[in-house]
Amino acid sequence: MKRIENVAAMCLALWLSASGMAAETAAVGLADCAGIVDIKSKSRQLFDGATLIVALAALEAQGEAQFKPKYAEPASQCAYEKFEVAGKPVTAIYSPFEKGEQTLHYKFVSASESDSREVLVLYDAMASLMAKKSPIFFVAENRGGHISYYVMFRDQPSYAALKPIVVAVLDGSAAPLATVRWPDGAKEPVIDVFDSKRLK
Repeated sequence: MKRIENVAAMCLALWLSASGMAAETAAVGLADCAGIVDIKSKSRQLFDGATLIVALAALEAQGEAQFKPKYAEPASQCAYEKFEVAGKPVTAIYSPFEKGEQTLHYKFVSASESDSREVLVLYDAMASLMAKKSPIFFVAENRGGHISYYVMFRDQPSYAALKPIVVAVLDGSAAPLATVRWPDGAKEPVIDVFDSKRLK
């Protein structure tokens, strides 16, 4: 009986830590970003509802099974900075900016035994084309099937501009511009948040 209890305890511990393992693995083994310095950018935010709708429509077109932010695997990655938010470690993972359908520029990975999160900074070619303001970048997070878009940039953002936004997302003080989810078995996704006061 004692052995069964020990095995059960081990299984429970593994299950509790499983949520953090995938995100933690994404940051393990990455070399530091030697010689890479932050860009000079105005990091202008964009509050255009039509541009965000383009991204939401593309997300819906992926279907329920693939309903998540999609991006091409970056050619290279490195650990740009490590810091803490609310006592949890965060690794900022940098990928050189590449144009493509949707590409990853930064990934902020926060992993703990109780929770794992990834905040993505994505370039979106279709949104850039439709907005006629290239390039368009989104700061987004998929958390438990709820996909939230927090910020749009109308030019390549600097790390200095991104970090406080990501900190606010992770500590819960940032309000999303839009949040969508696809309920199980539904024919289409549901928009839970669309901030029409900020989105013109």
